[in-house]
Amino acid sequence: MSTISRTQQGTLDFFNLRIADWAANAEQLELNPDDLATLSALLSAAQSNFDAAKQLEIEYRAAVDLQDESIEALYNFGSLLVQQIRVAAKKDGTDTIYALAKIDPPKDRTPRTVAPVPTGLSIRATSFGDLTLTFEANKGLGSVFIIERQTRPIGGQPGTWVYADTISEKAWTDNNVPNGVASVRYRVRTKLTNGVLSDWSDDKGFFFGTSGNQAAPTQAQQASGGGGGGGQSLTIEDAQALKDAQTAKGAMKAS
Repeated sequence: MSTISRTQQGTLDFFNLRIADWAANAEQLELNPDDLATLSALLSAAQSNFDAAKQLEIEYRAAVDLQDESIEALYNFGSLLVQQIRVAAKKDGTDTIYALAKIDPPKDRTPRTVAPVPTGLSIRATSFGDLTLTFEANKGLGSVFIIERQTRPIGGQPGTWVYADTISEKAWTDNNVPNGVASVRYRVRTKLTNGVLSDWSDDKGFFFGTSGNQAAPTQAQQASGGGGGGGQSLTIEDAQALKDAQTAKGAMKAS
C-alpha cells in the first residue's frame, strides 16, 4: 500500500496536512530547507491548478446540461412540426409537400420473405420421463415455431414425421413421449406472421438404446444419420431414471 494516496485529492491532502510540521521539524527529520521550499511551491501550484480545474469542470457540466436541455427541446418541438408536415403531405396525396419540406417520404413496408432456420437443437431428459427440446432462432415479433417428431420402434425403421406442436418460445417439453421406442427425433421450422415458413432445421435425436425407453440401454449410443442432425443418448443410470419416471406417469394416467 502506497504511503501517499495516488488520487489527486488524496495527494493534496497528504502534503497539506504535513508540510507545516515538516518545516517546523526539518532538522530532526533531516530535511533540506531548500527541498521544503520546492515542495511548498509545488504544493501551492498543484492546489491552485486543481481548484481551477474543478471550477471549470463544474462550469463545463452546467454548460453540457444546458446544451442537452436545449437540443432536447428543439427535437421535441421540431418533431411536432414534422408530424404536421406529414399530415399535410398525406392530405395532398403526392410527394410535393415532402419535397418542399426537404423531408424524405415514408418508405413502403416490404414484407419479410425469408424466415430464419432454427439451429443448435438440444434435448435433455427430465426427471418426469419427458424430453425437453431447446434451440436457437432469430425470433421476430409474432413469429412462432412448428415442431415435428419422428419415432423409431425397437428393431424397426423410423416412422414418418408427425406434427407435434406450435410454440412461441425457443424451448418445448414433450410430455407424451411414446413408450417402447428406440429413439425419438425432432425438427423445427419458423413461421412468420405473414405466413412465410423457413426450411426445416437439422433434426436432433434422443436414443434409448436397443431395449427402448422401457429399459436401460446396454451401451450409450452416439447419434447419426437423418438430415445431418445429431443425437443424444442416455447413460444406464439416466435411462433407468427415465424408465422409472415414465412407468410412474403411465400408472398415473391409468388411474
